[in-house]
Amino acid sequence: MRADRDERLLRWYPSRWRSRYGDELRALLEDRYGPAGGVPVGDCLGLVRAGLTERAREGGFVGASQGPAERMRAGSVLVVCGWALVLVAGAVFGKFSDNWSTGTPRADRWVASWSYDVVAVAGTLGCVLTLVAAFVAVPAFARLRRRGGWASVRRPVARAAVGVAAAAVAFGALLFWAHHLSSHDRNGGLPVYGALFVVVCVAAVAALAWSTVAAVAVVRHMEPPARTLRVLAAMAVALSALMLVTFAGVVAWWVSEALHAPGVLLDGIGGGVPFDSRFVPPALLVVGALMIAGLVLALSGTVRIARAARLGGPSA
Repeated sequence: MRADRDERLLRWYPSRWRSRYGDELRALLEDRYGPAGGVPVGDCLGLVRAGLTERAREGGFVGASQGPAERMRAGSVLVVCGWALVLVAGAVFGKFSDNWSTGTPRADRWVASWSYDVVAVAGTLGCVLTLVAAFVAVPAFARLRRRGGWASVRRPVARAAVGVAAAAVAFGALLFWAHHLSSHDRNGGLPVYGALFVVVCVAAVAALAWSTVAAVAVVRHMEPPARTLRVLAAMAVALSALMLVTFAGVVAWWVSEALHAPGVLLDGIGGGVPFDSRFVPPALLVVGALMIAGLVLALSGTVRIARAARLGGPSA
C-alpha cells in the first residue's frame, strides 16, 4: 500500500522535517513510483541516508545551522555514546586479562602491570566523572519534568531502569552462584554456568545501551543553564581524554604481553572463535574495534564542543 510505503520511508526523517516537507515527499514518491509501486533498493537507501542526515543536522551533530549551545550539547552526546562503547570494550578486556600476571614472567611484567593499572584507573575515573555529570544535570532534569517534558523521555528512561534492574539481579545471582563453585567450574568446567555468564553479559550490554539511549534523550530535551552546559561539555572533553588514555593502556598491555607472554593471549577468552592467535586474539580485536569506534565518536564530539566554544559557547 502507498500509505505504508510512504510512512516507512518518512519515519527516517525527523518529525519537524516531516511536518514541513512530508507532503512534498509523498507526492514525489507517487509521481515517480505510482500509487503502490515499489521503491528500488538504491533509492530506498538514498532516502534513508538523507533522513539520517537530516536527523543528525537537526540534532546538531553535523553542519553549522545550529547555534553554539546546540552544537555543544550534540558534542557531549557524541562523547557519551563513545564512552558506552569503551565501557563494553573495557569489560571484555577485564575478563580477557583476568589473572594475566600468573602467565607472565616476573621480570617482564612491569610494562604490562603499569599499563593494566592505567586502564583500571582511567576507567574508574571515567565512571566517576560520568556519575558527577549526571549529578550536575539533575536540576535541569527536574526542570524538564516540571515543564511537562517527562512524556518525551518517559519510555527510554523506564526501559533503561528495567534493563539495569534486570542486569543487576542477574549479576547478583551469578555472583552468588560463583562463590559456591570451584575455579574449574567457573572457567569452563560447568557449561550451565558458562551459559548463564553469557546471558548476564548480554543483559549488561543491553542495559548499558538502553541507559545510553535514555541519557541521549534526556540531554536532547532538557534545557540546562549556559553555565551548566559549559560544565557538562568540559566534563565530556575530560572523558574523551580518559578514553584516549584507556586505549593507550590497552595497546601497551597488548604489545607487552605479545612480546613477553604470548601464551596469555592464546589462552584468553574467545580463543578459537573463529581462530586462535598468540599475538592477535579475536577478543582483543573486538576490544580494539570498539575502543576505536568509541574514540572516533568522542573525538568528533570534542571537536564539536571546541568549535562551539570558539563561537562564544551558549549564551546565558
